[in-house]
Amino acid sequence: MKLLLIFLLTLSLYADHDGKKEHQLSKDLSYLELSHDQKERVKGILKQYRVNLKGFREFKEKIKDQKESVLLQESVNEEDLQKLSQAINQKATIIESHFLVQMHAILTPEQRQKFAQNLEEWEVE
Repeated sequence: MKLLLIFLLTLSLYADHDGKKEHQLSKDLSYLELSHDQKERVKGILKQYRVNLKGFREFKEKIKDQKESVLLQESVNEEDLQKLSQAINQKATIIESHFLVQMHAILTPEQRQKFAQNLEEWEVE
């Protein structure tokens, strides 16, 4: 019985909601030991980052719809598909680099070193 309960709890942690992955930014930055001023500034940066990610997801869905339309046509132009994919990558890169530049400006050299070890958590996908 305990194994079943553990299995169900584990399954619920990895379950998708409405067929889409849950995107949350509940990143714990306590390991950076931010000062009060840094915490306040980071809150603003994270708030904007969340807004940007939401916009990115909506943009990405529109591009996926456009790709589907291209694939339904009689002939497919590879260049058109490449441009759509590049648009997604470019927008993700802009959001990510803007966020990282803002964080860099706030963090001390020691904090930057710790933050850099966890970069994969902040990749825009």
